[in-house]
Amino acid sequence: MPFKKAIIVYCSPAGTTRHVANVISDQCHTLGVDVQEMNLAHRPDIEAIMAASASAAEDLCLFIGSPVYVSHAVPPVMAFITRLPAVTSLPVVPFVTWGGACSGMALFEMGTALAEKGMVVVGAAKIIAVHSMLWQSANPVGQGHPDAEDDQLISDLVTHVHDQLSRGNPTAVPTADLAHYPAPVRAEMAKVDLKIAAAHMPPREVDAEACTECGQCAEACPTDAITFDPTPVFGETCIYCYSCVRECPEDAIRADFSGTEARIRDRVKQFDEQPLSQIFYASKV
Repeated sequence: MPFKKAIIVYCSPAGTTRHVANVISDQCHTLGVDVQEMNLAHRPDIEAIMAASASAAEDLCLFIGSPVYVSHAVPPVMAFITRLPAVTSLPVVPFVTWGGACSGMALFEMGTALAEKGMVVVGAAKIIAVHSMLWQSANPVGQGHPDAEDDQLISDLVTHVHDQLSRGNPTAVPTADLAHYPAPVRAEMAKVDLKIAAAHMPPREVDAEACTECGQCAEACPTDAITFDPTPVFGETCIYCYSCVRECPEDAIRADFSGTEARIRDRVKQFDEQPLSQIFYASKV
């Protein structure tokens, strides 16, 4: 039977993963499906999500989205997947947005973790987006994305999943299909995470005189990493999304990205990943 309810869970510091979640939501509504969207940055009732997924597996489809940071899904998303109960045969659709440098192993590791819960990955997607560290660039990597064609891919994915489930006995997307890079490359990617990469991230500086302690940076932070003493202090849960820099109304939190763009563009040339956006079905890759 087709799914009657969709739960869409995501983390979206820069807004592009939320955009994809909204496209999924709109297409679900078009198909007559009830939708519940949950942004992990808003500290949703995760226990309620887990209870719903366990009790309504027969008519529920779970969508889970993450941006790609340092070749991986962000920690809040992987932590959410870890906390999910094992729900055999629950249809699930992981999706990622990536900034055009390298989509890494994010979709693969999300799909693997969900399959290990006994869930059926009935579809998946990677969608190109503006690189989250280049929002100040005149010509950022991924400029103009997600665009109408990207949105159509996502709408098609939702429709395909809905139709597939209406026929019963959904077939899983092979986990290997979600691995864009071969195993040796993934093994190298697995050696680097956000904590290791932090040493190469642009440091943030707080202008204590400009800071009004308004708290807007803490509200924008998706991981509760900011406290005040009396100006912002960045804790260990920081994922270097720089939402605090983008959202500070007083420009009191600053970071120098002048050397970052060249490194990102070098990575684009190194991996030359194609296609930029892609959807995955059990019967179509």
